[in-house]
Amino acid sequence: MVSTGQQDSLLTAILMWIPVEVITSYKVIMGLIPADYGSGRLWTSILAIPITALWIAFATRTEGRKVAWRQVILAPLAFTCWVVAIQEDVMKGQFPDWELWMGSVVLGVGTLVLPILDGILRSLGITQN
Repeated sequence: MVSTGQQDSLLTAILMWIPVEVITSYKVIMGLIPADYGSGRLWTSILAIPITALWIAFATRTEGRKVAWRQVILAPLAFTCWVVAIQEDVMKGQFPDWELWMGSVVLGVGTLVLPILDGILRSLGITQN
């Protein structure tokens, strides 16, 4: 099991990949959806995954600046890890046996896998900006 302090550190490591605008918008929308409306909360989470990539690809691009393709690829994965870790109600609604520690495991695996994937993408010549 991961302690609260360790989970906070893992969340911080994951959050570096996700645009703050996506996180903020997601949290506001999730705050508006009633807790007992599980399918709405699930679909909001699912729809936010590609929005994360689209935000990086198009909303952050300025004249003369290339798309940050590595982050376009990695941010949706990081967002998914983050959602799984913090939205226990969404996970519990889909998987009745879901427990809080499972989100911590996903978060821990994500903090290990994302930098590895970033290195692989970098070695393949995929640009960051």
